[in-house]
Order: sequence, then C-alpha cells, then structure tokens
Amino acid sequence: MGRVKGSDLRIRRKAQQLGSSTLAVSVPAEWAHYHELTKGDELIVQRDENGNSLLITPNQPAAEDVETTINADAMSTDALSRAVITQYVLGRGLIRIEADESLDAEHYDAVLEAERRLMGLGIVEESATHITVRCSVDPDDFELPTLLGRLGRTEATIRSSAVSALLDGDTDAAQRARNRGSQLEKLFSLFLRLVFTTYRNPRLNQAVGVGTGFPLIGYRSAAQDVSLMAGIADDIATIAIEHVTDPLEGPVADDIRSVHDALDTAVEKVRNAVIDPDYELVTDARASLQRVDDHSAAAIDRLETDRPEPLLALTRVHFLFERSARHARDTLDVATHLAFRESPDVVRHGAN
Repeated sequence: MGRVKGSDLRIRRKAQQLGSSTLAVSVPAEWAHYHELTKGDELIVQRDENGNSLLITPNQPAAEDVETTINADAMSTDALSRAVITQYVLGRGLIRIEADESLDAEHYDAVLEAERRLMGLGIVEESATHITVRCSVDPDDFELPTLLGRLGRTEATIRSSAVSALLDGDTDAAQRARNRGSQLEKLFSLFLRLVFTTYRNPRLNQAVGVGTGFPLIGYRSAAQDVSLMAGIADDIATIAIEHVTDPLEGPVADDIRSVHDALDTAVEKVRNAVIDPDYELVTDARASLQRVDDHSAAAIDRLETDRPEPLLALTRVHFLFERSARHARDTLDVATHLAFRESPDVVRHGAN
C-alpha cells in the first residue's frame, strides 16, 4: 500500500484485470480488519453525481462507539464548551472530558452548558478527574427534509415575533423573540450532526431522506442560510429593544409589514422548493423574491424622503430584511440545482 506523502487518508492502488472486462482494486488491510470484512461480504459503492469519484462502505459498517477525549486542562471554559459541541456535530457517540488532577466547577458548568444546547446529549459517567457524555441521537429517527422544515419554521417564528415586537414597541416581546434563538441553535447542531454522520456512512442516505453528493451539501448550505437569517431576526429584536419604545404607525409601520409579509412568503416558497425539488416551484419562489426587492426599494425610498424617527434604526431594519432576502436567494440556488437534477428535460449533462 503506497501512502501519498503528507496524508494518512489517501492511498494509491493499481487497478488489476479481473476477467475479460472487469477491473478490481484491493482495499486497505487495516480498513478491512476494522470492519471485520471477510471474503464474500458485500460492499456498497456509490458514485458522486459527476461520476468522478467512488465512495466505498461496508454493507454493515463497524458499530463500535469510539470514545473521543478532550483535555480540559488545555482549554478555557468557553473553549471547552465549544469543543464538546464540535465533537457532537462531528457525530461522536462518546465524549470524555478529563483533567490531570481534578475538574473544577467551571469545567462542569461548561459541560452542562453544552448539554443544555445540544439535543440528545447527557452525562453518563463522572468523577473528580473526568466526565463522559453520550449522544443518544439515532439518525434513523430524523429525516433532513423534515428537520430543514422545522428549522425554517422556527426561524420564521423568531423573525415574525421580532417584527411584531418592533411594530408594537414591546421590548419584553422582543426579548422573548431573542430567547427563542437557543431552540434554533439546538436544531441546527442536530442537523449538522446528521449531515456529518451521513457523509461518513452513506448507507444512512435513505434513512435521512437525502441523497449523497450535492443534495447533502446543498441541504447543509440551506440550513446555514436559515441559521444566518435567525441571527438577522435577533438583530431586529435587538433594535426593537434598544431603539423603539413606542408603537410604529402610519407609512413606517405599513412598509415594515409589507416587506416582511413578502419576505415571509418568499422564504417559505424557497424552502419548499428545496424540500420538494421542482422547477415550477423554483420559478415561483424567484418571482416572490423579486416582489420582496420591489417592496424593499419602495420602503427605503420613502424613508429617504420622509426621514421619520428613529431613521437610522428603521433604515437598518430594512437593510436587515435585504440581507435575509440574499440568504434566501442563496438557498434558491440550491433549490435550482436540485430541480435540475430532478428534471432532465430542463438540463442535460453530457452527450445527447
């Protein structure tokens, strides 16, 4: 086995002639040993959508729950919490946090904070020098399209609540909208975990409801856009808390409602076009995003003409709407590509 210099993950193999028309390639011995492969066992071979690479997995991959260890002595409290979250996202089943002498209260608090922010994570063992947490999430229990829909609806709820609080001048409602962000973060971390787990084990593609290759990457991109839009909704809620103390009225309120209603409709159509790839849905979503642009341009023009107070805060709200629309347009690019994959009569690759 010839290793490529500078990498332990890439190896070179020579294709061997097997029969008159078949080529064969051997698999690394340590990989076969790890998965307890023997002669006659089935392997799953998957091509990427361009046919440039193959991914090989055992029909029954090793189910060993490998433990990942984090050295708490080398990290600050925040860094330790982020390290646990990172290992969760990467699909680890068991995470051990240990110290040379003893874990202090800050270490325990960091682990508890990560446990609070992550779905299915719980402490299963602890002592003065270590804590072991286990993730009980089973990928078979979730489908990425369904989870993407939940993410999108959660973001829409946060955004709508923030806009309503802004219009009403209700700082308490704005703070409640901000507090909902933790639920979306929990869903997003779970989503990422399922994506990474499926990437490493393509047999899960059917279980999570998304194909290998671009669909998996595209769903990851769409979920990231939802997370970014939730951050924008949080910014709108912050503006409501810090700059708007009285209800908004007249053209100012009407413009915010019209832009947000158009944005809400467009974002939902974009999300549906990703979950159910169809070129007509893509075209409809694109037209809805154009309507968002039209409403937004009219609202900003009115602000520049009438100059109502608080002008800077109101202008920033409309710029934030535009940013959300840009993220939705990025997601629409994913939906467009998925629709092309499902509609060979629209786009064809290769020779006719």
